[in-house]
Amino acid sequence: MTVTQPVRLGATALLLSSLSSIAMAQVIGTDAGGEVIELAPITVDAATETAGAASHEFVPQGISLAPATDGGELLQSVPGVNAGRMGGHGLEVIIRGQQQNQLNIIDAGSFTYGACPNRMDPPAATAAFARADRVVVERGYHTVTNGPGGSGGAVILEREAPELDAEKRWEGEFHTGVSTNSDSAEVGGAITLDLGKGFYLKGSAERRSAENYTDGDGNTIRSAFDQQSTGVTLGYAGNGLDLAFDVERDLAEDVLYAGSGMDSPSSETMVYRFRYGVDLDMGALRRIEGNLYRTEVDHVMDNYSLRPVGAMAMRTPTTSDTTGGKIEAQLDFGSTTARIGVDYQSNTRNAMAYGGMPAMIPMIDASNPATARFNIWPDFEIAQTGLYVETETKLTSQATLQLGLRYDHVKASAGSAATVPGGSTMAPNDYYTAQYGTTFDSARTEDNIGGLARLEYALSGETTLFAGLSRSVRTADATERAMARSTWVGNPDIAPEKHYQLDFGVETVRDNWSLNAALYADRVDDFILRDAFSVPGVTTYRNVNALLSGVELSGSWERDGWQVSGDATYTYGQNMSDDRPLAQIPALNGQLSVSYGQQAWRAGARVNWAVTQTRIDPARDPGQTPGYATLDLFGSYQVSDNAVLLAGVDNLTDRTYANHLSRANVFDPTLTQVNEPGRSLYVKLVAQF
Repeated sequence: MTVTQPVRLGATALLLSSLSSIAMAQVIGTDAGGEVIELAPITVDAATETAGAASHEFVPQGISLAPATDGGELLQSVPGVNAGRMGGHGLEVIIRGQQQNQLNIIDAGSFTYGACPNRMDPPAATAAFARADRVVVERGYHTVTNGPGGSGGAVILEREAPELDAEKRWEGEFHTGVSTNSDSAEVGGAITLDLGKGFYLKGSAERRSAENYTDGDGNTIRSAFDQQSTGVTLGYAGNGLDLAFDVERDLAEDVLYAGSGMDSPSSETMVYRFRYGVDLDMGALRRIEGNLYRTEVDHVMDNYSLRPVGAMAMRTPTTSDTTGGKIEAQLDFGSTTARIGVDYQSNTRNAMAYGGMPAMIPMIDASNPATARFNIWPDFEIAQTGLYVETETKLTSQATLQLGLRYDHVKASAGSAATVPGGSTMAPNDYYTAQYGTTFDSARTEDNIGGLARLEYALSGETTLFAGLSRSVRTADATERAMARSTWVGNPDIAPEKHYQLDFGVETVRDNWSLNAALYADRVDDFILRDAFSVPGVTTYRNVNALLSGVELSGSWERDGWQVSGDATYTYGQNMSDDRPLAQIPALNGQLSVSYGQQAWRAGARVNWAVTQTRIDPARDPGQTPGYATLDLFGSYQVSDNAVLLAGVDNLTDRTYANHLSRANVFDPTLTQVNEPGRSLYVKLVAQF
C-alpha cells in the first residue's frame, strides 16, 4: 500500500506537492461567474507522491533542490535515506545502515557499477533522474525480482512511453537555476516528438556545474565539478507492445574531493539499453517484458592535475563494464498473480595504479608500464545468473500474501591476479597470500538462495498493517574480493552475506492527515566487514555476524492552506562477533516542514536535525559526530500557466555541521569531516510547453 502525502523532497518539494490546484491541470474558478481555466501540468502534485511505511515514490521532474544537486543528495531528501559526502559530487546513498551493492540502483532496468575503487562515481551520481518518469525507493528487501543483492533496499528509476494529445505532435520541458555559496548552476531540458504510427523520439540534455562551497565557518570545501548528461530514446508503443532503445552519456570533469587523496579529471559513463514488453491473452499468461543493456564506465583519478602534487604522483585509470538482461513472464490465476523470470549480469573491472616522483608525471600520464605500481582490480569479473518466482494472493478482501523465491549462481574470477605490474615486484596474488594465505588463480563460485513472505492486512479503508520475513544474499563486490595494493587487500575467499530480516509496519491515511511507521531487525550471517583494525596499517575483509535494526516514522497534516510534514529515522548497527558498533551508521535524524499557500504562491520553512552519533567504529569512522539542526526557507510563485519560479535559502543560520556518514577531510587536516555547505540562496525556473 502507498499513501499519498507531502514529503521532504528538497527545499520546495512540500511546496510543490501542494500546487496541484495551480499547476497540475486542475480546474479552478477564476471569477464570480465561475469561469473555468485548465492549466498546463508543470510539476509534481500530491497524486504523484506516495509514501508508505517502507517505500516511497515520486516524480523527479520539477522537484527543486538547489541547482546542480547530486543524485545522492536528491535521494537523501526522501525519509529514511541518508548519504555520505566526500565532495560536491558522488554522495553515497545509505538505507537502513546499508550501502554500495547492499542497495540496488536500477535505471530503467539496467545496472551500472562505478569504476572508482574509492567510490567517486557511485551509481546514483550518474543515474538519469532527469529522464525518469517515476522513482521508487524501497527501504528493506521487498521483492525477489530486483536482481541479486539489494538486502538494504532498492532505488528504481522507471520510464514510460509518452502520451501526447492527438492535436499535439511534440512537447518539451525546460529548467534552469543558480545558487550562491558554490556558484552552482544548471540548465537542461527535454523534447518528445510523435513520429506517427506509435513511434516516438525523446531527447534530453542537462549541464550542471559548481565551484567549491564554504561551510558555516567560511572554510573552503573542495567540491567543484562539471557534469554533462545527454540521452536519446527511440520507441514504439501501441497494440499492447512497448519497445524502446536508449543511448545515454554522462560526463563528469574536474571533480574535486575534500574527502579523498585524489581528484577525478574525467569520468564517462555510456549506457545502451533495449527495453521491451508485450501484453498477451494466452490463458494465465498476461505479459512478457524485459531488457538488454550494456554500461561502460571510464574513470580517471590522480593527485596532481587538480591539486598540488606531493612527494609522489599517482594516477589510476579504471574501467567498469556491465552486460546484462532480464526476461519476465507475468501470470494471472484469479486471486493470485505471479511473476517468473530470469536475469543475468556480468561486471568486469580493471584498475591499474601508476606512480612515481613528480618528474615522472609525463610517463605516468602516458600509462608507461614502468610506472605501474598496483594492479588494483586485476581484470576482475563477477557473473551472476538468477532465477525467481514471486506470487501475490488475495486471501480475503482484507488480507494479501506475497511469496517469493530466488536462486543466484555466482562466478567470480580475476584474470590477471598473477601478473606483476611493470613498476612493481608483487602481483595481486602476493598480496592475497600475505593476508589470507590464498591466491585468485581459480574462479570462486556460489549458489545463493533467498526468499520472502509478506502479509498485508487492511484494518479499514484508512489503515493497513504489514509483516514481512525474508532471506537475501549479497555476494562480495570487486573491492571486497579482489582489491590488491599494499595497504588495502580484498579477500578472494570471502563468503557472501546472508540477511535474515523481519519487519512490521502500519500505514494510515485520513482526509487531511497520514501516519506511517515501520520497525525492522536484520540478523546478518557472514557480514562482510571492512576491517581497519585487525592488521595494523592494512585494510582487509573478513566475515562476522552483525545486527541491523531500526525504526522509521513519517506523517503529514494539511488544512486551509497549511501543511505540516515530518519524519524521523533511527538505525542501530552492531558487530556481534567483535562486540563493537558497526561503522557508518547514521544517527537518529529527521526533519519537520511547515508551509502556507494560497492561489499562485506558497512559502514555508523546514528544520533538518540529527542527534550526536557516539556509537562508532574508531578504525573506520572519522570520529563521533555532533548533533545539529538547520533551518531552510522556501517559496514559489506561479508566473504563468506553464511556468513556476522557485526560490529558497538553505541553512539560513549558516550552521557549521557534518553528516556522520561523510568522509574524513583529508585535504584539510584542521577539519574532522567533510562539512556540509553553509548558507546558500537559490532560484530556479521550471516550465513545460
